Amino acid sequence: MKPYDNAKGGRPAKFDEPSRPVTITLPDRILDRLAEIGDDRAKAIVKAVEAVLAGGPCAPASEPVGELAVAKDESLLVVARSRLLAAVPWITLIEIAPGRHLLSLRDGATIEKLEVTLGDLLDSNPDASQAERNVLRTLLSRIRAPRRNHAVRKEEILFVRTVSRRRPAR
Repeated sequence: MKPYDNAKGGRPAKFDEPSRPVTITLPDRILDRLAEIGDDRAKAIVKAVEAVLAGGPCAPASEPVGELAVAKDESLLVVARSRLLAAVPWITLIEIAPGRHLLSLRDGATIEKLEVTLGDLLDSNPDASQAERNVLRTLLSRIRAPRRNHAVRKEEILFVRTVSRRRPAR
């Protein structure tokens, strides 16, 4: 039997862990997709989130930095969300999956500049969370050795400004 929401009885809790009600607005398309997972929207949302965060090539994992294979013997580094990296003006974090980002270096920034910046961020933010420091530390180690062995390179990604298409007035 599941625990009850309050000591006075009432409705059984949906989950066997602490939870609270939230109000969200979702597109009809997403509501329809959630209905494909299950009749209970809350449980469908939980299942969807856990499925995304538990597996797949870009899903956040226990590792703060992962690889996304793009060719034989070549991968892109994929990093967990990082407030400190996002604050660097010449770095763009490109979200490719929830909590997983590609790094884009702007303004002619080099791999060497990234390496120095990572060390500086670690040194100048000793109070950063352990997760944040793990992202920086792991990324630094993942680029340092390949850079020294000329096994890392930078490529450009093309970005275009999207133009929203307005629907004609009816």
